[in-house]
Amino acid sequence: MKTIIKTCLYGMQLGVIFGLFWSLVFSYSFNANTYYASSPVFYENFNRPLNAVLVSIILWGAMGLVFSLGSLIFNFENWSLLKRTIVNFIIYYCGFTPLAILAGWFPLNGYWLITFTFIFIGIYIMIWCLNAINTRKQIAKINQSIKNNKQL
Repeated sequence: MKTIIKTCLYGMQLGVIFGLFWSLVFSYSFNANTYYASSPVFYENFNRPLNAVLVSIILWGAMGLVFSLGSLIFNFENWSLLKRTIVNFIIYYCGFTPLAILAGWFPLNGYWLITFTFIFIGIYIMIWCLNAINTRKQIAKINQSIKNNKQL
């Protein structure tokens, strides 16, 4: 239980840090004179810009929470890799999509939901493949270390 709480807190912190970083990148890249924690359309939902920033921070923390909780699925060693990957994907997609919509990253309509879904799947596959390659390298390194120790 303690591990889950630590993972959640770490994920929320990481979510806020990533959200802040990317909001600064986008504010600078659009040459804005004012900091925007999210899209200008998102800001129109609030009577004070400070409220929009606060809600953005809460949403970023929630996004970090979703991703940190989803990562715990890979600790279920009695599940197959396929089952863990599918459940992880479902948690990420179903948890992140509503938060991205609430954050004003894209409107809630069919075209944008389909576009977001394809982008999400592409990024998920890319990250999964990078993790698989990294894991294979680590296993090869461990096996080589074991082989070298047996030769001594």
